[in-house]
Amino acid sequence: MDTLIPFFPFNEFGEVRIYQHGDLPHWRQDGCTYFVTFRLADSLPQSVLVELQEERESWLRCRGIDPGLETWRESLARLPKSEQREFEKQVGDRLNKALDLGAGSCVLREPSISGLVADALSFYHGTRVWTGDYVVMPNHVHVLLTPMSGYELEEILQAVKSYTSKRINERTGNEGPLWQRESYDHIVRDAGQLGAFQKYIRNNPTKAGLRDGDFRMSGEVCYEIVR
Repeated sequence: MDTLIPFFPFNEFGEVRIYQHGDLPHWRQDGCTYFVTFRLADSLPQSVLVELQEERESWLRCRGIDPGLETWRESLARLPKSEQREFEKQVGDRLNKALDLGAGSCVLREPSISGLVADALSFYHGTRVWTGDYVVMPNHVHVLLTPMSGYELEEILQAVKSYTSKRINERTGNEGPLWQRESYDHIVRDAGQLGAFQKYIRNNPTKAGLRDGDFRMSGEVCYEIVR
């Protein structure tokens, strides 16, 4: 993947769609690049899931939102955008730290399986999505994705998850969900943040204490900043 990838900074004044499915707000703007994290279904122990839920509920209550109500997502959506981004970042940071502990089956550590995921991430590159930097960690994946016109991020992620889930379960002999249903995604706001996410992806294996062969990483990716 040596194609120069176009990068459009987030437009504060442009149209933004915010979806409230799952536990996180998902921001969408046509042409934007997303930092995406998706993880194996068993990648977080129950104790960590409880801690994450308690932190989320505490954050919401501090802003007058009752997390026990079915309408808490609608209340979150009415907060200022800056506070919604704060919520998203807090959850994302906590999630990524927990994932680096390497819990669960970690089937992605196997080179043949991480290769399947890497191939799936690259399959639609240049036709439906620009696939940027990525790293396949033992129990999760980080990737920079820029959907092309006419395609939504959800569609691309669903295609990757569906294909890899079937193929990996065939190899391991397991049944049931392979991936956690909800992914974490964050719109890349500007060139500085793009560089920070690229650096995070490059450094993630070292930060998690992994050895060569325990992960799979893309080659270096170049972006063209489009103003």
